[in-house]
Amino acid sequence: MNDSWVYHHFINTVLFPLTMFGVAFCVLGLLLYMLWKEKQKGGPKEHKSS
Repeated sequence: MNDSWVYHHFINTVLFPLTMFGVAFCVLGLLLYMLWKEKQKGGPKEHKSS
């Protein structure tokens, strides 16, 4: 019974922050991708240099 509580606590302290980090990373990546696409569409000069 005590072991199962420790396991549950482990999931709460490790899995939850990992999930939050994953969600934040996905949102950040999506924003960066949108900004990059907007930049690609806006400036043909930048497309040549990169």
